[in-house]
Amino acid sequence: MARPFLTARWTDLVLANYRAPVELLRPHVPPGSELDTPDGAPDLHLVSVVAFRFAGLRVFGLPLPTAGDFPEVNLRCYVRRGERRAAVFLNEYVPAHLVVIGARLLYRQPYRLAEISHRVQGGGEAIEVRTTFARGDRRGEIRLRAANRPETPPESSVEHFLKEHYWGFDRGRRGTGFRYRVDHPVWRTFPVEEHHIAIDPATLGDERWREVDWRERLHSVLFAEGSAATIYTGEPLVGPDDPAPTFP
Repeated sequence: MARPFLTARWTDLVLANYRAPVELLRPHVPPGSELDTPDGAPDLHLVSVVAFRFAGLRVFGLPLPTAGDFPEVNLRCYVRRGERRAAVFLNEYVPAHLVVIGARLLYRQPYRLAEISHRVQGGGEAIEVRTTFARGDRRGEIRLRAANRPETPPESSVEHFLKEHYWGFDRGRRGTGFRYRVDHPVWRTFPVEEHHIAIDPATLGDERWREVDWRERLHSVLFAEGSAATIYTGEPLVGPDDPAPTFP
């Protein structure tokens, strides 16, 4: 039975979302799952660049003194099996060596080192966010200004689809798919009024991702407040009692 593996606070989340060519996404789909799209938009395949702050990290209840609070930038896409809708992380970047080693050894997650800053200034009528990223020759920046008017998008919205995923799917060492549950309350968002995005999928993906003009494919930019979150231990993606998946 799955049990809590990791607890933390994920806060001040920026999601820059792009229409992605399906051929770039298919190699990352774990066995037993399919690419997912927002309800009512079967041709809208999205990939997200997500920047946020990771705080209060505990693994099996134990704090990591040298890696408890740090920024992260990741690249993710969306898949499903039956009613389980999940995120798949293509690459995850942090400035903490211990997190990279632990995530790769304990959870087979594609973490890599990078220089990252994620700063938020709020108060009054607006919230301003600035994220910088540097890894070798790949560098970028996100800047946005959001109105300090929190709201909860409806469950039928694309915004809800992008930010509310309570499963992660991945591929194990033997190539089989596995799943892990993620618990957190529904996140409120703040209306984004201005943005400049220079950390795009080309910055975080492999060489094929650099061949796409991502500026033309930007779909939306979200800013969510985040919350405490719990990640559970992994289990087979296809369990013995799972029904056959049905997709629209």
